[in-house]
Amino acid sequence: MDSAHQAMMAALRSIRDRADSVLKQIEQSHEQRSMRWKCKECRYTKHFTRPVPLEAAGRCPRCKSTEFRPIL
Repeated sequence: MDSAHQAMMAALRSIRDRADSVLKQIEQSHEQRSMRWKCKECRYTKHFTRPVPLEAAGRCPRCKSTEFRPIL
């Protein structure tokens, strides 16, 4: 390959990498995160030191439910 092809390949790879990183940021921003999650059944509030997604809240320590809503 000559240098023109190599330059074109490098530019296309750079564009692809930037697009991938932007798509990852968009996906992360759609995840709802909160420092406090309230159980929908027993109204127990779980507290965290930083915003976490619903999956990190796990189960309620009182009623063992997995149904939480964020407190913003």
